[in-house]
Amino acid sequence: MQQAAWRMVTVLGVALSTQAAYADKYGDASQLATERESAGQLDAAAEALEEISAEYSQDLGLQLRMAWLRFRAGSYQRALRHYQEAYRLSPPSVDARLGLGWTLLRLGRCDDARPYFAGLLAQNPQHTVAKEGLTACPLPPRLLVTPGALLTGMAYSGHYLRLGGVAVSPRLELVIDGKWLIGAAYRYSDFFLKPTTTATNPVPPIPPFPRFPPMMQATTTTTQNRFAQNEAYFQFGYVGSRLGLLARYAFLVDSRGISESSHHVGLGLRVSALGEAQLQLAASVYSDLTIVRAAPTWRLPIGKGFSVQVGGVGQYASGSLLGSGNLELSFVRGPISIWAGGSYGEQLRPAQLEIMVITNMSERIAASAWGSIAFRLPYRFGLLLDYRYDRLRRLPDVRQSTESNANYITLGLSKAF
Repeated sequence: MQQAAWRMVTVLGVALSTQAAYADKYGDASQLATERESAGQLDAAAEALEEISAEYSQDLGLQLRMAWLRFRAGSYQRALRHYQEAYRLSPPSVDARLGLGWTLLRLGRCDDARPYFAGLLAQNPQHTVAKEGLTACPLPPRLLVTPGALLTGMAYSGHYLRLGGVAVSPRLELVIDGKWLIGAAYRYSDFFLKPTTTATNPVPPIPPFPRFPPMMQATTTTTQNRFAQNEAYFQFGYVGSRLGLLARYAFLVDSRGISESSHHVGLGLRVSALGEAQLQLAASVYSDLTIVRAAPTWRLPIGKGFSVQVGGVGQYASGSLLGSGNLELSFVRGPISIWAGGSYGEQLRPAQLEIMVITNMSERIAASAWGSIAFRLPYRFGLLLDYRYDRLRRLPDVRQSTESNANYITLGLSKAF
């Protein structure tokens, strides 16, 4: 009897000590999080709580606190996971629903955020924070019309034929009910060439001559010093917040007649889950070759507005396989978006229908680098400044050709109505 009582006391003591240890762990993590939060280390404060969160998986308050810390730190993807877990634990929770709405809003997913704000306002029409969320995420207009134009300056160094050029591209985009997109663009390019002069000596006549031999005069020929290129683009499809699917077509005419006219068809798929995955497909039919292009990318959020995109391009060009890999870092915060990246590996006449550009050059692109900055201005104006660099391979069958550089600077302006 005494032994049974002693065992009961021992088990009770172990249970109490274990409970005390758990309480100490929770309290220590909470205190550490408070200290880091006071020092402005919001992500570090959330990490202190996340280390013990698996042991308190049913603690609603813990999930909400971690979510709020991540939200204030700008780590919206991680905040979203915590708010989703809090909502799973307690669907009626106002804090969880409000946090979900604002986090989705900051991630640019207004279609997903709007129901949380609307649901809270249905229960409490005077809920100020929910009203602010719905104001920031209004219902999309029945029809959103966005005209715009791009102006591009081109410069080539070391190229045997091209000096530079200019291109202008007016474009128009219609979005219906915030989900259906129709777009069109026209691009006119004027390229400046290096003038080349050749002298031709006629073949002398065969005697006998009538009295005096005829005068022999050399002829001089100067090649054209510019040529134009015309391109037209069309696209149509679905552009929801989580899924996008666009069909595309482009038509190109080269005034030199080298490639004659060419036709390009494409398909773009976007899935916004665990970041954003995209697959761009295109087939280009030229008079001298056919090119099939596949470009998969995956953008992963890092935190505080930063994300990284990894991807590649594969081409099948009339019997030959070409490929390249690319890496891009971006920052999006409020009205400002910045991108910078590069790629390495060969491409031939890439039809980038997703940005409405076809690089119709005989040289293969060996590597590229780019940088862009975009601003959302008041009154629904948009401003874009973009730079791109391409390293071009020499043409093995053209004696004058050498390795060369292509530089492109683009300024864009748009206005939504």
